[in-house]
Amino acid sequence: MNKITNKDLYLVDELCRCEIDRNEFISKTSFKADFEQLDFLLENSKDKVNEYGYHQCFLELIWTLPTKVSKKEETLINRKYLLENWHNSHEGIVQSFQLDFNDDVENIPILLQAMKQVPKYIEKIDSYPYIRKIIYAIGAQPEPYNLDALKKIVTETQDETIKELALHQIDKRKQFGRWEYEKNGRK
Repeated sequence: MNKITNKDLYLVDELCRCEIDRNEFISKTSFKADFEQLDFLLENSKDKVNEYGYHQCFLELIWTLPTKVSKKEETLINRKYLLENWHNSHEGIVQSFQLDFNDDVENIPILLQAMKQVPKYIEKIDSYPYIRKIIYAIGAQPEPYNLDALKKIVTETQDETIKELALHQIDKRKQFGRWEYEKNGRK
């Protein structure tokens, strides 16, 4: 891992505390995190909780910090942190699997695992909207693996609501295909 300068660490900290925005960060440094640096910074943000109990630093790092991370590396970062339970960005990560990271069958086992590991902060409110997002993200993954995973959910779950969500997604995918993937100019 390349060393991050003290100046850049200070600016990253300011970004995490929302004292500067992305544009100001960019105007003050040319630092762009590589894969190892981003992972290091995310791991080290575990203890940085704001007064409301949110991991604002994690949020800023994963969505705002300029990086020189490839799409494949970004996918790996999102896979890893989707299954971590110490931050509050799971719904955004799931949505990224639906809209951006929907071209790799290796995402499906991670998404299936995420359905089994609903974070406590989501469970406290209502886990069905989160599970619905995961099911949509599974539906956006490569065919026929997406449909196979959705059928597996239908056959293995005892929860009728989850079963209905998966069946609905199967019907939608059969009707509309992988619209997210096609929207991004891929066919």
